[in-house]
Amino acid sequence: MNPEERSLILRQEADEVLDLIDLSRLAAPIGPLMPTGSYFMDLMMYPDIDIDLPLAAPEKLMGIGVELSKLECVKKLSFLRGKDGPLKGGFYLKPEIEYGDWGRLWKIDIWSFPAPILEKAQTEIADLKGRMTLAHRAIILDTKYRLLNDEGRTPMFSGIFIYRAVINLGMTEQAEIETYLTENGIIL
Repeated sequence: MNPEERSLILRQEADEVLDLIDLSRLAAPIGPLMPTGSYFMDLMMYPDIDIDLPLAAPEKLMGIGVELSKLECVKKLSFLRGKDGPLKGGFYLKPEIEYGDWGRLWKIDIWSFPAPILEKAQTEIADLKGRMTLAHRAIILDTKYRLLNDEGRTPMFSGIFIYRAVINLGMTEQAEIETYLTENGIIL
């Protein structure tokens, strides 16, 4: 399948996975789901969904995890308390769900951050999506497709840098995008 077909199928399955686990209902006491990353951008290349939530007490976020643990399709759950790096000041919950046929479990990254961090991230991703052209989309999907590793995933945290390279900086060539990624600490 080509990059566009792969992205389309993954996006459809992502919606099915979110419906299957009823994440909107489970997260409602904390706040509405705020899609981000490749799911929000509609540029999916592997079974991974990024969701932002307002900052919640760890026990509230873990409450979602407890409910998810009751579902047969949920095979793994992880929780992290942010101290440094991208999680500083927030929390992270990662359910992994058995669904589809991608040779790996679906992963949902649920990020719970203070309002200023969420607002900055949501503003940037919405701006990028609003300025993305069909040409940008084709370059981004092709880039991500070429970067898929043996595990069928793109390099960790590479998505936002690919979007910035193509949409903000006008990069079009795989080599220059890869150079930009490595210069920004992405391991290819």
